[in-house]
Formats: sequence, structure tokens, C-alpha cells
Amino acid sequence: MSHCTKFEFSYVNEEAIVKAFGKMGLRPTTGLVATFASDFSKKVLGRIGYMGTQQFRAICGQTADKFNLFVCQVEQDAYTLLIERDTVSTGDESIMAGLASSFQKAYVSVAVDETVKRIEASGVPAKVTETLQGFDIEFGPRHEYSIHVTFAGDEITEEVRGVKGDICTRLTEELESLLSRPTSELVTEWKPEYTVVHEEQTLQILSARL
Repeated sequence: MSHCTKFEFSYVNEEAIVKAFGKMGLRPTTGLVATFASDFSKKVLGRIGYMGTQQFRAICGQTADKFNLFVCQVEQDAYTLLIERDTVSTGDESIMAGLASSFQKAYVSVAVDETVKRIEASGVPAKVTETLQGFDIEFGPRHEYSIHVTFAGDEITEEVRGVKGDICTRLTEELESLLSRPTSELVTEWKPEYTVVHEEQTLQILSARL
């Protein structure tokens, strides 16, 4: 392993958010979302024009069973996911937790796709395998190199394996730019391979073209 980096997960890219909706089979729209202090404010005062305590621009989608997903822009390049349903039923909380997890995984997969596209654009074959905890990207003529992306809650972990030299940090640029805010702290554990000159032809190609 060349390096292992951990950082706090965030929704930061609107295009990636739209693609994540598509991966879940949902057709996203944009709109204005308001937050209310109570159900009374929402259901009664909202009907007569009260706009709530806060308003956010949001990318929205609705599931077949009427759960609404709102990815609200809370500040520049920072979004938060909200899920609700107009009619609350028993068991909705666990369903909404599952939807939140599924949307997060869909968003992470968009970042993984962009990483694969970048590797393949350099002429190096790559493939992705989905795991219970995240995704494995394998690349090279025999898929001998890999990037393992896992997430638990709000923490992302990326591990680059088999890659020698500082090219390993460039391989994960898309992941870090799409999954974390610019101000996020990246906690990186460096491995001896990071300081080794990459002599393999595949790594030389990647180094020249990334």
C-alpha cells in the first residue's frame, strides 16, 4: 500500500449529486426548500404563505413510495441531504436511514466512476467492484494495482495498493475533490512504497498522462 487517507465525507458537487439521483433511478428537479419549526408551521402556516425559518436551493427527487429526498445547498460547495414524507408511517425512520445510506453510496460511486474514467483516459484498463463497505478500483494490464474506497457514516477511507511513487496521490484527486470540502482535513498514513521510484511501465504511463 502506498498510502491510506481518511477524511470527513461531504456532498460538494452539484453535477455529482444529479448523477447520484440517476443511479437511484430518480429524476431530479431543482426547487426551493423551507424548514419549519413544527408540523403546525409547515401544514397550517405554510399553506397561507409562511416560508419557514430558512430557505435553501435544493436538488430534489421522490421515490415510488413518496419519500422526498432534498439535497440542500447550505453554503457554497456544501450540501446536506434531507429526507421526509408527507404522511408519516411506522417504520419510516429505518426506511429513511436506508435511503440516506443508498444515496451516499450512489454519490460515492459517481466519484469512483470519475476516477476510473481518468485512469482509462490514460490508456490503462480499469474496473470497479462494489463491496458491502464501498468500492474497489483495480487497474493495470492484469489489474495488479488497486484503490479501495470504503465509508462508514461520515468517514471516507481510501487505500492505494501496489503503486510505487508519488503518483498514488494523483490517483485519488477526484475522490478527494468530490467527496470532501476544500477545508477538510486529510489524515494520511504514508507507506514505504510512496518513496520508491515507479519503474513499472504502467505507472510511468499514468505519471505522464494523469
